[in-house]
Amino acid sequence: MVADLSELEDFAATAAANIARFEVRFVLSPELMSKDPFCIESLEWDHIPYGHDQLEKVPDDSRGVYAFCICQESQVLPCHRYVMYVGIAGHDSDRSIRARYRDYLNAKKLMKRSARVRRLFGEWHSMLHFYFAPVGNEVSSEQLKKIEKELNGALLPPMSKADLEADIKQQRDAFQ
Repeated sequence: MVADLSELEDFAATAAANIARFEVRFVLSPELMSKDPFCIESLEWDHIPYGHDQLEKVPDDSRGVYAFCICQESQVLPCHRYVMYVGIAGHDSDRSIRARYRDYLNAKKLMKRSARVRRLFGEWHSMLHFYFAPVGNEVSSEQLKKIEKELNGALLPPMSKADLEADIKQQRDAFQ
């Protein structure tokens, strides 16, 4: 005779619905995060909450680097930011950070992205912030691509999988 496990099944289903679906694996390597030097000296970051409301604050005349971070402002929680994705705008083009950001505001375009990116916006859109750092014309397309790889290599954001230096990508892939 098999015991009645319906209560355990209910618990497992509730846990999966409430907790497990939000699980994300982070790698926080002190060695990678403290990499120095980067290919450019500094970046000046700004950010807006994800959405159309503050679109005018995103530069429409600059290329640059961007990141999507999960953060929830609170009077109780300590300051926290989870860098989920890092990308660039204007590699091999003059496409602005704002034009690139607009792609992420378009549900049809998001549906064509990787499953990781679709999950990021599907699960956490209400807590996402768009961070951006414009770069000037003195930064070449090659440098822009390199800083994207360096930032992705330093932070290993869980939703960024492609833009890594080959050795770091191989090492990370060994554990996934």
